[in-house]
Amino acid sequence: MKLIQLALVLVFSLINIQSAIANENLTPVNLNTASAEQLDSLKGVGESKSTAIVQYRQQHGDFKNIEQIVLVPGIGERIYLENKDRIYVD
Repeated sequence: MKLIQLALVLVFSLINIQSAIANENLTPVNLNTASAEQLDSLKGVGESKSTAIVQYRQQHGDFKNIEQIVLVPGIGERIYLENKDRIYVD
């Protein structure tokens, strides 16, 4: 019986850890203030694309809306759609 209780505690602990990790990866990202490292956390965005977003912002000014992310070279509709619930502009 104690073995079953221990197994259940371990299972629920793992679920809580996975949930915490998932929530950490869902932190909202402000396109106008995020660093390249913060932009890296977006789905489908790595080092080169995050750098491109920062460079675009420096050259063209702040994003007026989240849809404008597709104007960044290398960022297409798929990346926008995968991240639209996590990105915002202020």
